[in-house]
Amino acid sequence: MQTILELILILILFLSVIPVINMFRNRADSKYTCLKFLIYSTFFWTLLIVIERLSTNTFLIYYSGMLGYPLRLLFASLMLCTIYQYVEKKLPKSFQLILGLLILIDLFLALTNSQTLWFLKLSYSELNTFNDLYTSNFGPLFVYHLIISYAVALIAIALLFIFLAKQKGIRQYKEVTRMMAISVLVVLIFNVLQIFFVTINVNLTYISLVFVAFILYDVIYRKDMVFNIRASGRSEILANMREMYVLTDANRRIIEISSLLLKKYDLKAEDVISKPFDVVAAMISDRVTLYSEYNMEEESSIEKDHYHLREKEFKLKGMNESGYMILLYDETQVYNLLRELNHLSNYDTMTGLNNRNYIEHKLYDIKDTKNIGVFSLDLNGLKINNDYLGHERGDYLLKILSAKLKKVFADTPRKEIARIGGDEFLIITYDENLEVLNQKMNELLLECEHEEIEKTISVSVGLAYDSIGDSNIFSLIQNADAQMYEMKSSVSKIYKKNMIEFIKLQDKFIR
Repeated sequence: MQTILELILILILFLSVIPVINMFRNRADSKYTCLKFLIYSTFFWTLLIVIERLSTNTFLIYYSGMLGYPLRLLFASLMLCTIYQYVEKKLPKSFQLILGLLILIDLFLALTNSQTLWFLKLSYSELNTFNDLYTSNFGPLFVYHLIISYAVALIAIALLFIFLAKQKGIRQYKEVTRMMAISVLVVLIFNVLQIFFVTINVNLTYISLVFVAFILYDVIYRKDMVFNIRASGRSEILANMREMYVLTDANRRIIEISSLLLKKYDLKAEDVISKPFDVVAAMISDRVTLYSEYNMEEESSIEKDHYHLREKEFKLKGMNESGYMILLYDETQVYNLLRELNHLSNYDTMTGLNNRNYIEHKLYDIKDTKNIGVFSLDLNGLKINNDYLGHERGDYLLKILSAKLKKVFADTPRKEIARIGGDEFLIITYDENLEVLNQKMNELLLECEHEEIEKTISVSVGLAYDSIGDSNIFSLIQNADAQMYEMKSSVSKIYKKNMIEFIKLQDKFIR
């Protein structure tokens, strides 16, 4: 047992040096103050252990051993301070003063122990080798010192586990919980052995506390992204950003969120931290539209706020874990402007139907023409109405025809209706059979007829249909145009003749 523990002690001695090297490299950085002092105090204790075991000077051996008592309380206090930083709280000043005073009292008692024997019933003059430090009986104040030291450590550990219990979803916190549980178990085992069962010349309390210090260093300084960001002051920089932001871990679970975002959408930090970003996005989906790329074809309420998401993976210095910063650029005004421009470029302002630009882009997306129907329409006599009755009359006819097209094809689920020229319209239907489309054409012609010529909407219609998909869309349009012009050659002449007679009778002929 003695040999095994001595080997463990040697390993721990080397282990205590690793964090000091990394901390020293970052000595100019003001972050991790408590953690730094914790690591430095651990390293100082390591030096005392080395002096205690290797020195031949009884003065150095005695006081190196005695300084371990205040170091135990100092270690517990710094651990509490570190964990307070970790859980984003401030150690109360009154508590700091009390701990500082207790550490000074411990230091005084340790330095005067040779005269008072309050910690250890061994004076400097009675010391022969360092083994005497471990075989002598404890003094009357040792128990109180031990109770205070471990009470502080237990408060720190309890505070940490209460915090971790609220962070179940984040992977880093799972690892912290696991590692801290292991370290607490190690501390308990080693200290129970030291105090009650094993009489050896190895300081098991030192071994266990150095192990805890290394675990804290490992999970906080190297792995915990939240503490790294907040303790480094980066969160203050983020808080002053104009854009709202969300920070997530590698699994896209939120670890930090902009206070502006919380305030604007009445969210609480405790309701969103540790949840997947997609879940939080769904929580505000009735008020917000989030997108990575603009897509003006997607319908989105103009009443919503629109945010353009930009995501960037990041990895903080000294950390093994990566995360993601998601910036939310408020582009509601830009989106509405683009929406308006998109509407102008794809819709006919007079009729509200799609325009030629829109339908031409759609045509190139049509690869399979199976069960596709194409209607080619022309409004007869538009020029006569414009020339003799004014452009208001022509505009009226175009609007009425557009309304009738919408009405007739209202129950057709997949369709495109577009005004592609002054008096030309194009309708494309998908997944309809020819019989239904012929019915639609007859229904449209009936809708446009009227006993009174001035209320008649004269149209010429051509229909082309492909039931097996062996034609391309452009050949279907040509076939529909051919049928439309065939109808127009007779219908248009009759309508024009009747309109001229009507105009003459109404004495509205303009020479």
